[in-house]
Amino acid sequence: MTEADIERLAGLLGLPLEPGSAASVAEQLTGLLSFARLFAEFPLPDEVEPAPIFRP
Repeated sequence: MTEADIERLAGLLGLPLEPGSAASVAEQLTGLLSFARLFAEFPLPDEVEPAPIFRP
């Protein structure tokens, strides 16, 4: 993700972006996307069911 991508996406979403912060946002978003990819690609068997009660 580049600074230009961040500026374009912020504009499309109507989000304010502090001048000079696009590089930091791009770095953080790239890290978050890599972690999300790990979760999305984790194989689960079809018979797995969610827990009936969520306790954080």
